[in-house]
Amino acid sequence: MRKFRGLVANRLVEVTTRTFQGRFLLSPSPEVNRTIKGVIGRGQRRTGIDICGLAFMSNHAHMLLVPESTEQLSEFMGFVNGNIARKVGPLQGWRGKLWERRYQHIIISDEPEAQIARLKYLFSQGTKEGLVRHPMDWPGVHSAGASRRGYPEMTGGVWHDQTAEGKARRSGKILTPKEFLFEEVIRLSLVPCLRDWNPGPRLGLIDQLQHECEQKGRQLREETGRPPMGPKKILMQVPDFQPKELDRSPAPAFHAASKEAFRKLREEYREFVSLYCECAEKLKEGGLEVTFPPGCFPPHLPYVPEVRAGP
Repeated sequence: MRKFRGLVANRLVEVTTRTFQGRFLLSPSPEVNRTIKGVIGRGQRRTGIDICGLAFMSNHAHMLLVPESTEQLSEFMGFVNGNIARKVGPLQGWRGKLWERRYQHIIISDEPEAQIARLKYLFSQGTKEGLVRHPMDWPGVHSAGASRRGYPEMTGGVWHDQTAEGKARRSGKILTPKEFLFEEVIRLSLVPCLRDWNPGPRLGLIDQLQHECEQKGRQLREETGRPPMGPKKILMQVPDFQPKELDRSPAPAFHAASKEAFRKLREEYREFVSLYCECAEKLKEGGLEVTFPPGCFPPHLPYVPEVRAGP
């Protein structure tokens, strides 16, 4: 059973998505990188969601987001995953489904320790597997470089408006390919716990986190005796390659630094699910006066918006 969508409004959320059968369908290349950045940049511009970090590996993707609502998160991820499947699949010569299943989100507690730990985990993508020496060496889409340099944006994205191009072709207009290509920018936000930090200490912390990722990767190489694959070999990967083994361990329900914070999130979620199921049962029995909890998608009914606090 998939996790109920809800309780994400104005909270840091970790989103993960895996490719079909874990194949290397997101293998980086200049064109794939431009396309992924273009899709994410266009999706962010459409929805206004805060993006705190992202890492697109060969067969999975991680993002740290702060959505204003469950609806915004759903709209953004639907746009991103749908368009990446439609645009990146053909670039990789892949005709089947690109994603294994719908995105998975995990709420991160408000504790600074928990948020910094997930930021470090995002930075470790590529180094913890022994693929590259440093997070900034990953040749695909990764926010490690922009974060370490203090850049608020990731540039280089290109959105191909295939809908407008198709309409122009059907109307008999003379087509110029550049007319349907638009530059897109991904605007990065800080994780909530770092937003009050001064630039110097903040960049120092990010540098420290990435240095720790580099050290852990070095330790892994010493233990296994295997050198890193390196950017050149990564760029030569075969997109439809299917790994023999995949990590199928269940994801945690929440990310928290303390048992107390984890317990509070669990209790809040259980209360949310209990109310949702109670309302769904009443609706099934024909009840008309049913009030579903805010921030959820009731069955066959419109989204229930969160209650916004007044000024």
